[in-house]
Amino acid sequence: MPAEVAIQPTDSFDPSSFDAVKWQLREHTAYITMSRPEARNALNIAMRNELMACFNEVQNNREIWLAVLCGEDPIFCAGADLKEKLNLARSDGDKERSRLSNELYLTMRRCYKPIIAAINGGCIAQGAGLALLSDIRLMSEKGFFWWPQVMRGISSMSGPLLLTEAVSPSFALRYLLTADKITPEDALRVDLCTEVVPHENLMDTVDKWATKMLKNAPLSLQAIKEVAVRRRGMTIDEAFPIGREISERTMDSDDSIEGLKAFKEKRSPAWQGK
Repeated sequence: MPAEVAIQPTDSFDPSSFDAVKWQLREHTAYITMSRPEARNALNIAMRNELMACFNEVQNNREIWLAVLCGEDPIFCAGADLKEKLNLARSDGDKERSRLSNELYLTMRRCYKPIIAAINGGCIAQGAGLALLSDIRLMSEKGFFWWPQVMRGISSMSGPLLLTEAVSPSFALRYLLTADKITPEDALRVDLCTEVVPHENLMDTVDKWATKMLKNAPLSLQAIKEVAVRRRGMTIDEAFPIGREISERTMDSDDSIEGLKAFKEKRSPAWQGK
């Protein structure tokens, strides 16, 4: 397991005040754990705000190169807190809750540091949306994706917007319109997850993937993800200038010089993230 390292938070970030999310740093990696076990890690207003703060910190802190999103066992995330939703129904508080849902999705989308989702159990509705906004999805054999909204008389954002982007629309709608669960085997078959492992091996597998990625230049990882995200919806003619601008920015970095020197000198590079 990667060792804990002393990374200074940015001035506005204080995870010690969090109620619904746990934050830990190990070797340039932020481990972000949704922690409301009494509510099956359901997303309430507090958790949305805290997750946004975490992913903003990941994006803005130069010493953080990678993030891992997980849920406190035995579930990844049960989706929106429906009790909170019912209490706030048709009120300004419900509008605020919806606004925060959109902001959280966009905050994760605009985080260009790689994100690993450790799917330890049920990954439901908005919880599944958070997993889909991750780059590497590692799944316990106990995990599943599920969009049950049609059973509750409500609609979905993450299903029709994100699931249909990740897999074929016909596959997505087959599950969204029936509220069937997507098993680990089916998720792996359509590349909805990267790997399925025994439950007890999940976090070791996460650490293995994190270690593998941390061997690479952090600015290069960010640049590649940024191009991949920003070019969505663009023609190739529109995307090439953005790709070139980001590539040249990376080539001007100290790490780029270090990588070329290490190649010439036949040694492992020492990345600095600058």
